[in-house]
Amino acid sequence: MTLVIAHRLNNHISLSSDSRISFGTAVHFDYGIKVFSVPVKIYSPTSSETNITNLDYDYKLGLAVVGSAINAYTVKESVYEILQHLQYLPGYTDLSMEGIAGLVFKVFKKTTLDLGDIIQANGICELILAGYCPIQNKVRIYKFSCDTSTYPIRPFHEEILIANGIEFFGRGKTEANNIHTQNINLSPLHIIRQVINDGRVATVGGGLQYGEFVINNFTIYGVENYELNDDGTFKEHLYTLRGINLYKDEFERGNDGFHIAYKFKRPFEQEIKNIWRQQGID
Repeated sequence: MTLVIAHRLNNHISLSSDSRISFGTAVHFDYGIKVFSVPVKIYSPTSSETNITNLDYDYKLGLAVVGSAINAYTVKESVYEILQHLQYLPGYTDLSMEGIAGLVFKVFKKTTLDLGDIIQANGICELILAGYCPIQNKVRIYKFSCDTSTYPIRPFHEEILIANGIEFFGRGKTEANNIHTQNINLSPLHIIRQVINDGRVATVGGGLQYGEFVINNFTIYGVENYELNDDGTFKEHLYTLRGINLYKDEFERGNDGFHIAYKFKRPFEQEIKNIWRQQGID
């Protein structure tokens, strides 16, 4: 399982997560990719007169995955390819985020039911999908989940965070909600880091992942974190991308290497400044 947070504050919409994938109760892998940017291209019908097809929708959606890695990645890879080759029929096609979510749900339902027949509860996942809706001229967010109170299970999807708010998903959601209730001013990345550091949810761990919408396109960012020495003094910055520490060890760029040119969010910058101030460093 995992911890994913969806957050809306007016026009600022973000998806955040940890990076741990667990195999049973004792084994885990801390480099799982859980937040994705998915391109969507929707074309007009080809004109019979000019033989020209117009690209009328070209945006990047945000996708976060929770639960079964097999199901989540199957859905992700399927929709990743499909969503770049869509064509609408004027007057009939629902050219909205609701219509796109409906298409994704067809894939989600198919894989969930088929995997459920094979591996039962281990095949269940949740998806959080966010994207720009040209009909409502805003970003809309959808949750894809399963009702497991009946047999067979019932996959469903619904729009969430229509107004400002925050929602938590995965094994760590109760712990995250408790932290948020105690301090509603904490950002999603602060909440996830605290759940990881507290260590009470073994299936939540690794590095921080983050993406947000920029001009209606979902953009993935690295996250600047930091490490302290044993005596509590500042040791070094950590530039993490989906659990991987960049610019050091095997990812330290040599003279003949590539530079990994991601932009980084700096949610803990004030903490770093406070530590430096306590150490007498300007």
